[in-house]
Amino acid sequence: MTIKFNPILGTLFVVVATVILRVSDAQGGRKGAIVGGWNPITNLTDPEVVEIGKFAVDEHNKEVKTKLEFQKITNGESQVVAGINYRLVISAKDGDSPHNYLAEVWDKPWEKFRNLTSFGECSLENGEQQCMLT
Repeated sequence: MTIKFNPILGTLFVVVATVILRVSDAQGGRKGAIVGGWNPITNLTDPEVVEIGKFAVDEHNKEVKTKLEFQKITNGESQVVAGINYRLVISAKDGDSPHNYLAEVWDKPWEKFRNLTSFGECSLENGEQQCMLT
């Protein structure tokens, strides 16, 4: 019996393994992550996560012609789907005034595809931060 290597299945395996490893790294190797569910990102300064945050601000600026300046990511979670969804709370300056924004980005790195799916300003209600998607 001869076993033949299927290059398409081999490529698919590599892509899936890469996505799983990237999500694991972005979450700091968090154990017990729920596949398909939202999981906290423990390393908010990971260069890939910061790149996603900067992308969100840049795309929002292009879409609505604003001049927000990315500062940092203050909270975030990710979800493995057909790629990775990121939900990030981003601190950005609007002129001299910093504000928090909730952004969602869908990323498929193996296809070089990235899409800003939502972006909205967070508000304070009863002393607690509330982020509403737009």
